Amino acid sequence: MTSSKVQSRTSFDGDRSPSLTVDRVQEQQSNLVRQQMVVNQIREMILAGELGAGEKLTEVSMSERMGVSRTPIREALIVLSEEGLVEYRLNRGYSVREFTIKYVLDAYITREAIESVACRLAAEKGPSEDVRAEMKALLIDADRILSQGGLKDEYKPALRENNHRFHQLIFQTADNEVLTQALQTATNIPYSSSRVAHWFREDDPDGLYSLRAFHAQHHAIYKAICNGEGYRAETIMRGHIANAAEQIREQLVKAGRLDETAQAAEAHGSAAPARRGSAAKD
Repeated sequence: MTSSKVQSRTSFDGDRSPSLTVDRVQEQQSNLVRQQMVVNQIREMILAGELGAGEKLTEVSMSERMGVSRTPIREALIVLSEEGLVEYRLNRGYSVREFTIKYVLDAYITREAIESVACRLAAEKGPSEDVRAEMKALLIDADRILSQGGLKDEYKPALRENNHRFHQLIFQTADNEVLTQALQTATNIPYSSSRVAHWFREDDPDGLYSLRAFHAQHHAIYKAICNGEGYRAETIMRGHIANAAEQIREQLVKAGRLDETAQAAEAHGSAAPARRGSAAKD
């Protein structure tokens, strides 16, 4: 019995024991998971605007900010550089890629087309009972968050994830792989993701009113999809995304980002109300 136990731990040719090999594989898998988490977190920080355009990203500063070692930061920056969110310059290192306002708003025009079609398909195919229940739960949870007197900072991440999941479920129901891939491309741009951070402060009543209006559109979209009203769902979603584009444009103007593409951005902004008007009444 003793010799068999020894042989199970150590092979005759001096190779590593099976248990050590398993440990090494598990360690590698754990490192890969941790690495992906760092990539995802930095990506979300960029897409949500928490890391601004042109902001320098060093291994030291990011590792301190995120509480991880420099190695996963280094690997994450390489991945994000390949995705186009981060750029590397010789002797200057990595920084968040600069996007013009026109480019960001073009992404919203694309989202408007893609997500409105997804809504129509979702209504035509009909959501499963599980999807209906999850969407309803998301709506109720957002109702609770937005029923308070102001949007506290601690509720913003939950509301952001709530919004993202609601849109995800629409695409899950639409069940169109090409549309989903197109959406991933359109939202891989700062400020264009459905997880975009809310700028509104707790003492900003106009901001809270806007968020409640956006959420009311979610209720209307849900109702149209569940009732099989494809055209209605498509139209409401067009207005929903157009409203979001206008909010983003206004916030970027306040941040002083309008200068380089002012005419193009203003042209887009002047067109948005016409599209919103057709859907806002629902």
